[in-house]
Amino acid sequence: MEKIAEVDHLLDNHEGRIKQLEENDLDKEKRLRAVEQSYLKLENTILQENRDTRLLFQNTIQNQWDLIKSRDAAIENDKSRNFELARSNLERRTELAMKLLGTGGLLYLCIQSIIEWMSK
Repeated sequence: MEKIAEVDHLLDNHEGRIKQLEENDLDKEKRLRAVEQSYLKLENTILQENRDTRLLFQNTIQNQWDLIKSRDAAIENDKSRNFELARSNLERRTELAMKLLGTGGLLYLCIQSIIEWMSK
């Protein structure tokens, strides 16, 4: 009888320890799930920040290319405007010279001035 009581006592002791281990296991499982959820939230946050950073970088690069293109277009327009201005000035000077020399007016004035000067 004493052995039966001792076995019952051991069984109760084992049962208590098994219940305690099961409770500890449940507690550890809850903490593990919490860690996993925290890890997933952190991973999602990192992925979102990475996406945001990549978009910001792409937008910055696009804006820089737009600025470069605008600058190049402005330089090209400036060159074209300077060329047109120089061409216009040359055309006006050429036209004036052609009018003066083409009609013989300047030559006539020079000859007339020389004749008048000699006749005095």
